[in-house]
Amino acid sequence: MRSFSLKGGLIFLAGAAALGLLPSAATAQGCEPIRFTTPIDLGAEGRAYQRAHQWQFTLAYRRLHSNEFFVGTTQDPTKGPGGQAPTFDIHTFVANVAYSLSDRFTLSAGLPFSTASLSRLGWGAGNPARHGQRATGIGDFNAMGELWLLNPRSHQNGNVSLGLGFKAPTGSHTKSSWFYSASDSVAFSADQTIQPGDGGWGISLQAQAFQRVMEGLYFYGFASYLANPKDSTEVALAPSGPSSAYHWSVPDVYQARLGAALSVWREQGLTLSLGGRMDGIPRSDLFGGGDSTVRRASRIIYADPGLSLNRGKSSLTLSLPIRLHVNRIKSPLEERTPPPPGPLAVNGGGFAKYLFFATFSYRL
Repeated sequence: MRSFSLKGGLIFLAGAAALGLLPSAATAQGCEPIRFTTPIDLGAEGRAYQRAHQWQFTLAYRRLHSNEFFVGTTQDPTKGPGGQAPTFDIHTFVANVAYSLSDRFTLSAGLPFSTASLSRLGWGAGNPARHGQRATGIGDFNAMGELWLLNPRSHQNGNVSLGLGFKAPTGSHTKSSWFYSASDSVAFSADQTIQPGDGGWGISLQAQAFQRVMEGLYFYGFASYLANPKDSTEVALAPSGPSSAYHWSVPDVYQARLGAALSVWREQGLTLSLGGRMDGIPRSDLFGGGDSTVRRASRIIYADPGLSLNRGKSSLTLSLPIRLHVNRIKSPLEERTPPPPGPLAVNGGGFAKYLFFATFSYRL
């Protein structure tokens, strides 16, 4: 029979992976939306280990709403397009399946689906009206293999795992919408921040760990890095119009989480957690560079409270990361851009005050 430590106290080791789907973003493309870029790993059933030959099925949801605009570390909506902050609404769902080949090695695969909208001013010169774009579709397929470094049977109170996987560009990065000029509108790809995919293959690296510190209390850590070797897409920067010479990057994405989880109601399988979370896009890629492309480099830090409820073979995990700090970092291309009114002269972007994650898992 499994010990209490694996039944209740480790729920947020699971949640660190299940709720940190990225997506990229999640920020896969841009500081605004954070995509699901990391596959769901351990699920959220309240057990750190998935026994050999066990299946796990997971459905996850993330909601992002952003209506603020930052330049560097300072909020300044007047620097937004048309002098106002854009508004983003993004709903993302992920279906994931995981299978354990042994007590130590698990394979998982996930596919997201998103529907997103963007509303903003300043589409083209001489057009003061607020217009919107929308993009809906499946996202980029993720697969990962994960290995526990220590034998789970003899290390129930602490362990470290490493993961290696890939991202396939199954999601469209060219969903059609409109570009609005002063007197007309023309068919053009929606802004990359609301596209379901980012347009490139990726390599996923991951590590996570947990350690029991007392009965029912555990520390957890999680880190992931998505390396995108492709420099850029064929889509031009929309604010300059369809004929822009600048193209969107396919940037790397990283995430880190650190915190503690406490079992507060053992009989009902209720666990609370509190930690910190950091999501970001680096200035330059690990492979491929991309220094001459449009890249919304950024670093976002959140307080990350959450709760999990484990009942038998199923579990529900909720998390509400709350933004604490933003740094919209200048990319190499932005550093070389002349002063305003150039479209890349301001290293600005919209950031959500909070994110909402919900994950349901079932094991067979």
